[in-house]
Amino acid sequence: MRPTEGLVSRTGVYDGWPQVFGSLGPMARSVADVATLLDVMVGYDAEDPVTALGAGHIPKTYTAMLDKGGLKGARIGVLRESIGLQAEPASEDFAKVTAVFDRAIGELEQLGATLVDPIVIPGLKDALAKRASSPSDVEESWTLFFARGTNAPFKSRAEMIRSPGFAKVGQISKNRLSAPLDAQRHYEYLRARDALMVSVMKVMTDNRLDAIVHKTVEHQPTLIKDGVNPPFVSQKGVPNLNTFLVYVPVITVPAGVTSDNLPAGITFMGKPYEDGTVIKLAYAYEQGTHHRRAPDSTPKLPDEP
Repeated sequence: MRPTEGLVSRTGVYDGWPQVFGSLGPMARSVADVATLLDVMVGYDAEDPVTALGAGHIPKTYTAMLDKGGLKGARIGVLRESIGLQAEPASEDFAKVTAVFDRAIGELEQLGATLVDPIVIPGLKDALAKRASSPSDVEESWTLFFARGTNAPFKSRAEMIRSPGFAKVGQISKNRLSAPLDAQRHYEYLRARDALMVSVMKVMTDNRLDAIVHKTVEHQPTLIKDGVNPPFVSQKGVPNLNTFLVYVPVITVPAGVTSDNLPAGITFMGKPYEDGTVIKLAYAYEQGTHHRRAPDSTPKLPDEP
């Protein structure tokens, strides 16, 4: 789960304050575990001022939203437009994930949800293409991160990028860390982010949606051999809508496996600070389908069937 920005502190994490792209949230084997973890992660932290926005939006416990019938009467918008990184919608691999997603949409309806399928978000791709970081925020967050220690390995972000070890960083991360920082591009991103947030919220309000669902990843998982060897495939088909908008909560749960026996997921995205709603919807879907498969390469936990 990636909670709404401002609920969980990012103190001590690179890409933290004053940047806002980065967010921390729980990862667990079940939605119930996610809700339990989130209860102890949320809260105000003066070292991460953005958490002041979350004050007043934290319920007594997120576990109160664990309702197996939570999808009954819920209105769900289905986002089918491809927005994944380096996605290839015409490929066979893309189609295999689409088949799983289509089944998941049918399951949502069977579990009582009312679907608006598809929804269209005006200007979606054009806005997403404008993502850019603030030069001043990047440098300041770097300084704050390394200032927490007494023996920083680098004196500056530029020195890190010039270091021999940087060549070994995955290509996606390398592109992100070494991308030119341009104040004008960042300004255009901020305008696009505000406009897209209004557009998404308008679509949700006009259609009375409790959440929007989309594919968690639009391609099958990258095999290890493709990730550790050139061209270092990473994050292929991963949407970045929620990280672009920043202030929306998302949670992903298993939606089944493809014809190649590889896992695929479905993501629930909600309105700002309605984290409990996406937990409720995801929990109802999880409990109504039981798609999770325990890994056969690790020992079972004591309470795992």
